[in-house]
Amino acid sequence: MSNNGGITTEFMRSIFATIVLCIICGFILSLVRIILNDQLKRKMLEKGVPGEVIASMLPRKNELTIAVKWFTILMAISIGLLIISFTSPLGIHSIIIMTVCVALGFWGFYLWAKRLKD
Repeated sequence: MSNNGGITTEFMRSIFATIVLCIICGFILSLVRIILNDQLKRKMLEKGVPGEVIASMLPRKNELTIAVKWFTILMAISIGLLIISFTSPLGIHSIIIMTVCVALGFWGFYLWAKRLKD
């Protein structure tokens, strides 16, 4: 029976690692796309392309906001997991640490988005 539990644990770890890797890769691809779109926009402006054409071809600032949101959430989760790793045994305090870290991450994103609008 313990062998079956070990297989299940390893399977869950593999799934979790795959999901985390996909999220991180998606975030990196979003950042690369934002950087390349910015470079394309600058080159188009240098060539004298009208602003309306550039605005219709390139995505809005919404992609930057989404990328920063995911960055703050992932950083908050990683900081929470780092703090939890120093406080063994796992318990209710681990859930509280993760909740506080994610809440602080969302709060940081809110402050950044608010400053961006102003």
